[in-house]
Amino acid sequence: MDFNVVCTDDNYFFRLGISKIIEGTLLSDAKVHFLSGFDSHNLKQADFILINISQWRLYMCQPAYRERRPGSIIMVFVNNLEDIIMKQLPICYWSLIVVSRTDSVHSISEKLTRFWLNTHNKIQGFLPSDCLRCDFARITVVQLQVLSFLKKGYSVRQTAKRLNLSAKTVYAHKYNVMKKFALRGDRDFNAFINDLSLLELYKGVIKSIEMTTFKLPGLTKGLSD
Repeated sequence: MDFNVVCTDDNYFFRLGISKIIEGTLLSDAKVHFLSGFDSHNLKQADFILINISQWRLYMCQPAYRERRPGSIIMVFVNNLEDIIMKQLPICYWSLIVVSRTDSVHSISEKLTRFWLNTHNKIQGFLPSDCLRCDFARITVVQLQVLSFLKKGYSVRQTAKRLNLSAKTVYAHKYNVMKKFALRGDRDFNAFINDLSLLELYKGVIKSIEMTTFKLPGLTKGLSD
């Protein structure tokens, strides 16, 4: 039986490398098969879900992940392991493997082995009632107003004047938004407000999957050794 994989990354070399890691780590004669498309139909069949998206998207509700089958493994690739605050993740993202893009092949294999041994056949599927206790990240009405001006290029002082607030209050709202989505500095914040629509931020729900291509230095190096 093949391992079915859905992946947000289209890079051929990444897919080749990670497929060799999965096959080698699990010591199986089965081959990795990448399913075409990141939709609910494929998520129901996937043994592995490989995610490379902007880190702040991880803290929001993405309904498609409710369709993942019991026992499937989510692997999230990030620049730094510290970028992910596990306790703030939605329930759909619980039980995942976080991989740094600089991790070696050996390190990725160890993480996969430990996770497989500890969780295989022990993870329950998603239940509709899980949504009732899921505290995913979303913004308030006032934060929506603040971000709408900052997104248009207004400064904090200009935004404060427009909303009849103090600059200190606007800074506080900006800080609270950054804390909710684990943003580190103005560079992350600016990328964040330009990546998502205000409606998505207010509802806290992302309906589309961000498809990307990236290089994983440790993976590429390890495979060439």
